Amino acid sequence: MELIFIAMLLGLLPAYIALGKGRNFLGWWLYGTTLFIFAMFHALAIKPAEKNLLFYGMRYCPHCDKAIEIDSTKCKHCEREVEPSDK
Repeated sequence: MELIFIAMLLGLLPAYIALGKGRNFLGWWLYGTTLFIFAMFHALAIKPAEKNLLFYGMRYCPHCDKAIEIDSTKCKHCEREVEPSDK
């Protein structure tokens, strides 16, 4: 019984990390409760959801897939020209 409670508590860690990246808390909590080690690495590796980037004035470069400012016309990572965003 204690192991189930501990697993439920540990599942909160990847769920909280994924929530900060704009993902579903309940789904990640279930994932973290059942497969904690995999969920933890997965939550750390995922990119923020697009809606979170828009909130902070960022978007993804279509060429290198790195976060850039929403109004930039040149990627600071790959230095390629990008279309200005209409959002």
